[in-house]
Amino acid sequence: MDPLTHGLASLALQRGFFPRAPWRAVLAIVVAGLIADIDFLSASFGPSAYLRWNRTASHSIAFIVSLAFASFLFARSARWINTLSSWRELSWLAVAAAASLHLLMDLSQADLVAPFWPFSWKRFSLDIAPSIDPWLIVVLASAILFPELLRLVGDEIGSRSKSPRGRVGAIIALSIALLYFGARAMFHSSVTAALESRTVSGEMPRRFAAFPDSVSPFLWHSIVETESALHLFTTRSMGGDVSYASSVTTLRKPQPSPILSAAQTSAAAVEFLKIARFPKALVESEAEGFSVEIQDLKDQAMQTPSHAIFADINLDKSAKVVSSELQWRKPGPTSH
Repeated sequence: MDPLTHGLASLALQRGFFPRAPWRAVLAIVVAGLIADIDFLSASFGPSAYLRWNRTASHSIAFIVSLAFASFLFARSARWINTLSSWRELSWLAVAAAASLHLLMDLSQADLVAPFWPFSWKRFSLDIAPSIDPWLIVVLASAILFPELLRLVGDEIGSRSKSPRGRVGAIIALSIALLYFGARAMFHSSVTAALESRTVSGEMPRRFAAFPDSVSPFLWHSIVETESALHLFTTRSMGGDVSYASSVTTLRKPQPSPILSAAQTSAAAVEFLKIARFPKALVESEAEGFSVEIQDLKDQAMQTPSHAIFADINLDKSAKVVSSELQWRKPGPTSH
């Protein structure tokens, strides 16, 4: 999720379940809900570092435990917190809750997360929510802004509520968000069931996935891999019947060859194929040999605007790898 969504979700969590936290604790909760995205800085070190570290170490259960433990130690030692005995016992729990909420929200997306790092590098995703969801932002922002508006109105008429401001609204908003994710999961389940049961171009699916649209919860960008090709199209689901919302784009798989086999064993390709959801190779003959480009069709299906990576491999005429590296894909239409 984007930082705005994570920040709003952390504030809603604080208001709903830790409403009497002092301002320093509120700041700690918001930071705990955002800090996992510090791994985004790995992009500054190139596509290889980004591919390896984004959504791994700081998006893990181990990181959450470390963050909660650090908060516990800090709460025990900081002088300013000693006068807040009731909060001292809850600070680590609030930090853990905010960090866990971040992890759960990111697991709901299509970008893979390694929650069990460093014990396992295996990555997971639920594919039910986009990275930026305007509907979710509206729900969470309403939970923060609407109570403030009511407070201003109450101040004008001279009435004051003794209950923590915004607690009920935050709990309602988080409940609505939970129901919203449940509805998205239901729509996604309907789409994947339809993809599994339908033939595409006369072939049965071998693998398939449905990725969320950035605006509509009813549209899903689908990929179906059959024996000879990969097929991209958009489907529509409202929990019942599933229909095609776009025409099918078919990309034929390259024929097996010594060139392709050698390219797939290169260092860049091996690293890329560990994470790519639907890899697609393009083999081209060059004057001095061959070039092979391997991309992830998930990026094309979702029209990922930035930080899309591909493996670029060059080979000589004897199928020996000359160079292999990971590169950023430049924004723009993909022609392959």
